[in-house]
Parts: sequence; structure tokens; C-alpha cells
Amino acid sequence: MNRYERSDSTSYCLGTSLTIEALKHKSDAMIEVLLSEKAHRNEQFSYLIELCEKNDVHYRYDERSIEKLSVKENCYCIGVFNKYAGKLSNKPHVGLIGFNDYGELGTVLRSAVCFDFHDIALIGSDIDHFDPRCIRASMGSIFHCDIISFKDLDEYKEKHPDHHLYPFVSRGKREISDVCFTEPYTLLISQKYDGLDEMFTDGIRIDHKELAEISLPIRSSIILETAYALKRRR
Repeated sequence: MNRYERSDSTSYCLGTSLTIEALKHKSDAMIEVLLSEKAHRNEQFSYLIELCEKNDVHYRYDERSIEKLSVKENCYCIGVFNKYAGKLSNKPHVGLIGFNDYGELGTVLRSAVCFDFHDIALIGSDIDHFDPRCIRASMGSIFHCDIISFKDLDEYKEKHPDHHLYPFVSRGKREISDVCFTEPYTLLISQKYDGLDEMFTDGIRIDHKELAEISLPIRSSIILETAYALKRRR
């Protein structure tokens, strides 16, 4: 195997935990699992083999490929899979605007899954969510999501006209805790904290004095947790 290229029809995840997540949630896309002879024969390893056999996924020992593809010395397993097409449901979406950082995207995906948001729209983002760096940053949460990329917000609205948009801006007239989300809806989160200010004059704000200093992962977690809490109260 060669190192990942965006044009590839396949990708891979590094590590036993990520491979287990892929086998549990995207088994139809799995091609094979590469193992190292150095892998510890523990309970997690046994569970990995069990999942491979249950889902009829071939596994083999390939030290050379693991050494070539791994970015960390203690990687003993690589899961290889076909890139798969996502499909957004009519449930609430999370629209991520202008994302271009693999680590931040992966972290936001973890928060989204934690708060029961699994439909992700990447809008105006030149980022490849199948890149192993993104998969690693998501800690396997990516395999719990359906992710679709859109050129811009207009394309997204054309494909999902029924979704009510709730954009989060740096200085909005409405505070997040006062908003009643009407389903189906889309939470619009920009990678830049003020990235949607010019586009939306009636956006929603997070009531925090030092908003510009809040990191994207924390900002997105506040948004997602609040929306989740409001959803649970219904």
C-alpha cells in the first residue's frame, strides 16, 4: 500500500480502536485489516478479530505496510476501506462553514456525535474528510456520521430547502439559550468565529465576553450541547 492521496478511491484508519469503530459502523465499506506481529493479544485484539470474522472482512499480517503508513511507532493495526457516499437525513444537520483544518474538523465531529448530531454538511470547505489525519482526529466519530460536501451555502439550501438555518455569529441579536429550534434545522458553524457576520444580520450569539478567544472546539461544543439540551426537553 502507498500513503494516502486525495484522489484515491480508498482510505485507511490507523490503530486498533479506529479500526474497530470502522468495522462496527461501516463494515460494508471495509476492504481488509492489516496487522502487526507486535500487536498485543489482548481483549481488544480478540474483539477486532471477532468483528473481522463476523463481517467477513479479510485480515492479514503486513509489517511493511504498517511501517510505511503509520505516523506513530506504536501502530499495530490499519483498517483499509472504500470511500463511501454519505446521505443526509431529514434530522437536524450541522453545517460547517469554511473548515480547512483536519484537527479542528475531527474534534468538532467528536462533539457532534457526542450530542447526537450525525448529519454533517461541509460547506465551502476545501477539506478531505477521508484523510487519515481527519479520521484520527475524530477518534472514529467520523464513522458515526454521514458527511456531504457542498460548494457553497446556496448549493446546500437548494438541496435541503426545508431545513431552517440557525447561523452562529460573533454579535447576534439573539442569544442561543433563547432560541427555539424549529425542525428540521441546520446549525451553521463557521471555522472563524466571525465568519458568518457579514452573511447574516439576524444570527445567534454565544453570550461570552471573550468570544474571540474561545477556541473552535469549545465554541462548537457550547452550540451543540445547548441544541441537544433543548431537543431533549421536547
